[in-house]
Amino acid sequence: MIDRSARTRIFSLSIVMSLMVAVLVAQLVRVQFGPYAPVFAARETIPLGRVEKIAPPRGLIYDRDGQPLAINATMYYLEIEVRQLTETSKPSIALVVSKLLGIEQQDLEEQLTTDWESRGQLRIRLTRPIEEGGRWPILVDQTAADILTTFLNDQDAPDLSGLALEPTIERVYPAGSMAGHVLGFVNQEGKGYFGVEGYYDEWLAGKEITVEHALIPLEASMEPDPPAGVNLVLTIDLDIQLAAEQALEREIKASRAESGQVIVMDPRTGEILAMASWPLLDPNNYESWLLQDEEEKSVINPAASGLFEPGSTFKILTMAAALNEGVVEPEDTYLDTGEIEVGGVVIRNWNSEAWGPQTMIGCMQHSLNVCLAYVAAERVGTASFYSYLDDFGIGRLTGIDLEGEVTGQLRTQRHPEWTEVDVGTNSFGQGVSITPIQLMAAVSAVANDGVMVQPHLVRQIASSQGLYSPKTTVLGRPIDPETAEILEVMLVEALQSEGRLGQIEGYNLAGKTGTAQIPTDFGYDENLTVASFIGWGPVENPEFLIFVRIDKPLTSPWGSMIAAPVFQEMAQRLVVLLDIPPEFVYEEEEPAVQDGT
Repeated sequence: MIDRSARTRIFSLSIVMSLMVAVLVAQLVRVQFGPYAPVFAARETIPLGRVEKIAPPRGLIYDRDGQPLAINATMYYLEIEVRQLTETSKPSIALVVSKLLGIEQQDLEEQLTTDWESRGQLRIRLTRPIEEGGRWPILVDQTAADILTTFLNDQDAPDLSGLALEPTIERVYPAGSMAGHVLGFVNQEGKGYFGVEGYYDEWLAGKEITVEHALIPLEASMEPDPPAGVNLVLTIDLDIQLAAEQALEREIKASRAESGQVIVMDPRTGEILAMASWPLLDPNNYESWLLQDEEEKSVINPAASGLFEPGSTFKILTMAAALNEGVVEPEDTYLDTGEIEVGGVVIRNWNSEAWGPQTMIGCMQHSLNVCLAYVAAERVGTASFYSYLDDFGIGRLTGIDLEGEVTGQLRTQRHPEWTEVDVGTNSFGQGVSITPIQLMAAVSAVANDGVMVQPHLVRQIASSQGLYSPKTTVLGRPIDPETAEILEVMLVEALQSEGRLGQIEGYNLAGKTGTAQIPTDFGYDENLTVASFIGWGPVENPEFLIFVRIDKPLTSPWGSMIAAPVFQEMAQRLVVLLDIPPEFVYEEEEPAVQDGT
């Protein structure tokens, strides 16, 4: 049994514990509902660590064979702690940075001797002038950073007190200017501009998150990572891209032309294998492009944003409409007198001469404006002609995955400035402006059995959710397969009749030249042209569609002399790079037909 003294101690302890519980309950009620409740509530919202916005590494970009086109690398800003500068470190920093990076020493000294403290700036970032005007922060790579770090840590080295290296992730393009117009670029704030970088900017950048860095190590290790950006595998083949850029550069320099493009596409899928543009764009040195006026920025990737009048390459679409409507046959004849009146305006041939009786094949072979104006205006008819151009996507976006694509300009009967003569001039590619990629999409229907496919540049998208391969997108079926086959044969025959123009031994190729005058505010320029060619092959199973455009060549105005040889060179390279056997191999592989079957 418990004695009396023990029971007294237990009773006393129970009283004390009850009083303590009562005090705690009273304190909780006071905190929750008393006059200081707002103060305690506010303290709950005070973070117990450092709050920071974190962006994931930007997604990488590769060519179709896995070669890197856009990667991320650590670079360093050169920053100055103003209050740590000394009278000896100012000239030393200017000298060392000048020698290391090839930057004017005097310009650096002026930055270092400026009274920044009076301006309220205690840490500055060294900058450099650029040719186009303005200034740009100095960035150095890891090698230069290591050299400067060695100087900072060596007591016997020049005094660099106040110099600091601030790391940052910089977008780097290992191929330099190759495919620069396709890629676009990323600025120092991580924003993608133009090309694929601009079009897929949100996908590549990933999703920025706000993280509260906990002071407790265990909790800090559990902090979430931001959702990573996707990686892109492009349809571009760097070997084909290099061949296109080399062929384009040679012709630009040989003809003393101003600019140009060479584009290679698979007409069956819409995959862009190469997209070369001149002048070149090096996305590693993009500052000059950002400083351009808004009106001039369309020069970045002119394949999708640079308008031009297509000239005679447009006759492919006119003849396709006529054949599909059944209003002409390849052997139908037309008596070419050298001129035709449409809407009260006289239209003449490119050489102002009459060519006499011509079949439709001859009209295409000799690129007769008068014949094609007759076909569009009198055989197809205005309403039907423009309906076909709409079906071919003229005046509409193709939807190619490049930032900055434009629609082009096509006046139809509904346009207040349209006149009847427009149907005549439009028939041979005058008075209508399109982009190269629009023309390629339209002509793909002829090369691809009447099926028009959407040009695109991304082959695969790799993310944390897996790998996605975009499917071929059909933009329409503007003509029947039979029409495409008939027109293809006509273009092959027209091309072969012109000797070696745009041909390669062992392969049947189809194509059309174009020579377009350049419109100005005072009419068409009589001296300068756009020389072009579009063609595909092998016609039995087309694996490539090539477009060549040379702007303002000085050695010759004609597409046959300037653009066709580039097409021919590219076709010769492609049959090797794509491992396409010549025609006789196709014929040998045909199954033999047995007698009586």
